[in-house]
Amino acid sequence: MSEFFRALRIIAANTMRELIRNKLLYNLLFFAVLLISSSMFVAQLTIGQWDRIILDMGLAAIELSGTLIAVLIGVGLLAGEIERKTVFPTLAKSVPRSAFLLGRYAGLLSMLAINVLIMMVALAVVLRAADYSLSATVVQAAFLIFLELAVLAAAAMFFGSFTTPVLASAFSLALFLIGHLLGDLKLFRERSSSGLAKTLTGVIYQVLPDLELFNLKSQAANELLPPAGFTGTATLYGIAYAALLLLLAAGVFSRRDLK
Repeated sequence: MSEFFRALRIIAANTMRELIRNKLLYNLLFFAVLLISSSMFVAQLTIGQWDRIILDMGLAAIELSGTLIAVLIGVGLLAGEIERKTVFPTLAKSVPRSAFLLGRYAGLLSMLAINVLIMMVALAVVLRAADYSLSATVVQAAFLIFLELAVLAAAAMFFGSFTTPVLASAFSLALFLIGHLLGDLKLFRERSSSGLAKTLTGVIYQVLPDLELFNLKSQAANELLPPAGFTGTATLYGIAYAALLLLLAAGVFSRRDLK
């Protein structure tokens, strides 16, 4: 077991070093910071409530940029390694496949946390320039965005464990879109008169992640407090769902024939 965690730590550290040199990561981060900065100029075109415009654009930029990082880079860390066959030298050193996968995920998750922090600093600077400050709800909203990114990164690892990088990226981005529409699916199920439709939509709703549970952007922009227990419930849900995806990914990757 100690060898497993040692391998996991080494791979996570190597992943961090690789991502520091990743140009795509810097491009996406620059795009997010540029979008956050531009929110100040967009806000000046409106009458009052500059903080609402800045927070709407800023938190959306953090989510969008983070999603692209979690999916595109996350897929490349596993499916891309398999396709390029660069995974073989590492696995040839008796490194457990599950340790490789979890180490990659841990490195990506650490980089996502750093990126969210950097973007939050940029958002705080823009807000300060407009004579506003970060509220507790904004901090919670950013934390829940990070949890959403953790789930998407785990999904990227899961899809990358058994398919090609292109398909894994497509599946992960589709999961992001569907995950934010599950509320509408639930409403359709409640209003549907078809038993089959209710059963199918119920199964889909239970299986796929409801990413709207991580959405506090509207409350943050409008300076509203989240419902009691909202952040705690969303945190447990995100951790449980990401853990389940990683468990499935490790099981599939451990049994996959890489030849």
